[in-house]
Amino acid sequence: MKAVIALLTIMLTGCAGSDPAQYQYYRFDSALNTTQSPSVNAPRVYVDEVNIVGVADQQALVQYTSEHTVHIANYHYWAEHPKLILTKETLQHLEGKGLSPVLSTHASDFNTGDFKLLIEVSDLAGHYQQGAILRGAWHLYQITDKGTRLIRVKHFDYQSALSQDGFTALISAHQANWQLLMTQLHTAIGSNDIISQAD
Repeated sequence: MKAVIALLTIMLTGCAGSDPAQYQYYRFDSALNTTQSPSVNAPRVYVDEVNIVGVADQQALVQYTSEHTVHIANYHYWAEHPKLILTKETLQHLEGKGLSPVLSTHASDFNTGDFKLLIEVSDLAGHYQQGAILRGAWHLYQITDKGTRLIRVKHFDYQSALSQDGFTALISAHQANWQLLMTQLHTAIGSNDIISQAD
């Protein structure tokens, strides 16, 4: 009996001495968002919620630890599902660049001549050599009196090195990649090339 009590005491002491898991939650740095008032003639852009496919479609942070293996973080998470963070970031960026974005699900009607944007992300992960990677494609549609017409599809592939080790640096690199994508989108939507294709 003494042996059983001693064993239970050791087990309880071991459990009491271990630190509880420390969960960490991450989001983008809002200080990087700049605001500019939409111009009167700014095209309205209806933005669909960002679609994430594959292993990154979850709240835990994802890392490619070798060429063929994936690590899902146990204690490190996006503060919200990444598709929500990326959708908010897209709306803020387009508005900050003088466009007039609206979340598609909140739109009461779609006006002829306006645009609709769908971003599909196939890779959103840390990589053991490449830092943060962002891959996917965006689809830009125009609203016409005959329906919605696809006017451009563009694939993207961005990689940003981490400034240091750790998940905070990974999130910063993810945000840098997203900013590159937003710059590409803003240039495309505001270009005469897109407007002429839409006419």
